[in-house]
Amino acid sequence: MTSSSIVSMGCDPHLMTIRTLLLQGAGYVVDEAYEKTAALGRAQCDSVDVLLICHSVAKYDRQWLIARIREKRELMPILCLVVGIYQLPDITCIAVPNNPEELLNALARAARLPRLKR
Repeated sequence: MTSSSIVSMGCDPHLMTIRTLLLQGAGYVVDEAYEKTAALGRAQCDSVDVLLICHSVAKYDRQWLIARIREKRELMPILCLVVGIYQLPDITCIAVPNNPEELLNALARAARLPRLKR
């Protein structure tokens, strides 16, 4: 069985390091990106299974990134971490509470979704 590949995009290096260690410990291959253009370039690759966007990413940058990804990867799961009920993302991604257990459960479900290759 091969590991699922995740592009994890965020702005806070400390949060990203902790999250990457959690995901790698669960068996995922993680590619970190700190800028939206870097995340876009990496997430467009067919070998990437899931895009994960941290709550630290500004709403405009999150929306821009999701819109560009959907142009080539319509069915790729995109998870957006949220903190509290006041930071709900738009409907273009799967909202996941910023909780390690809930994140791992959401990723396990998302990694099983079919991917559209172009």
